[in-house]
Amino acid sequence: MLEKIIIKNINSIDVCEIDFKSGNYKFLNENLFDNLINPVVIYGRNGSGKTAVMNAMSHFISMMSFPPESISPFIVNNFRFERYQIDKKNPEDIIGSIELFFTLNKDQYNYLLETSRDNFISHEYLKVNDKIYFEQKNNSYLYKNKKYSFQNKTTSKMIPFLRVLSSSEITDSVIQTVFTYIKSFTHVNVSRINQGGFVTSSLFSNTNIFDLLTSHSNETREIFKQYKTFPIYSIVKDNKVLPNGLMMQQYNFVLNDEDFEGKLPYQMISTGMQNQSVLLSLLLSMPEESVMFIDEADIALHPTIIKAFLDVLHQKKVQIVMTLHNTYAMQFMRPDQIYLAKWVKGYSSYYRLSKIYPNIREINNIEKMYLSLLFDEAINEQDK
Repeated sequence: MLEKIIIKNINSIDVCEIDFKSGNYKFLNENLFDNLINPVVIYGRNGSGKTAVMNAMSHFISMMSFPPESISPFIVNNFRFERYQIDKKNPEDIIGSIELFFTLNKDQYNYLLETSRDNFISHEYLKVNDKIYFEQKNNSYLYKNKKYSFQNKTTSKMIPFLRVLSSSEITDSVIQTVFTYIKSFTHVNVSRINQGGFVTSSLFSNTNIFDLLTSHSNETREIFKQYKTFPIYSIVKDNKVLPNGLMMQQYNFVLNDEDFEGKLPYQMISTGMQNQSVLLSLLLSMPEESVMFIDEADIALHPTIIKAFLDVLHQKKVQIVMTLHNTYAMQFMRPDQIYLAKWVKGYSSYYRLSKIYPNIREINNIEKMYLSLLFDEAINEQDK
């Protein structure tokens, strides 16, 4: 289970620390997953840095699976980069990093991946129960307390050492377990579902999205029944005979809702239905205890179905980090689940609601408090 993410100097981010460990609250315990809060939701105004977090994780995921020639370093904060170009004083201004803290099979792990704007991995390590398992720094490689040599094998300076070890002739259960877990991470940009390139994930790299939709059609249909206000439909694959006698596969939307029946080509259904079908099909395909990052989730979630969607998350047992604008979901969230993003003078900072406003109780309406700008005042007070 993922317990913490720390992102430094990537995109607009100064430092973003997302902690999944639950706070001291006695309500909405259905939002706990093995004593970790789930989902984590990031709110903030336009341009505050919500998508910066999602894009950072998407970049991290791509480094674990993309071809070497497609891998690039983390995009550091441009204001810090420009400052470094002028004064050359702080090398950390051109360094971006992501560190993960997680538990697998009762062992504690933390994995750091740090890259330089100069197109190389500046630091990387894996710790197991606080002990270094492998590390690379300044082109020096340490594995199980011994120097590791590539034996004249060519490798890109941007390929993580974790990835190299997992694909080498070494049979190491720790490496394979950690690499398999991290490769389960999936990033979904809901706003791009109909444009292509909306999923970054090893799990779905060779997946035909239409086949995914049909394979989970019965399950999504049952979920739509729980939504109550959503149309009940299936997505099926049919064979269509062309005028020249050739056969073509066509994916159809089949509606069978109360007294109405009908069929349409999938491309003709509403964008909202497409978004919801794809998002649910991806979620249903995720292995238990994997992690999904969903950017702009409310594009696929009308307020009347947000609660039902959250119930689906609880049943699926997949950890979720998502960005939302829709404040209605706050009514079903604990304060320790909510993070607030704020952009000031070139940098995005992130505040856990349970820390900046610790006295929230079950009877309080978090949504109204947020909309009345009470939390903005608390952030400003903390930043003084």
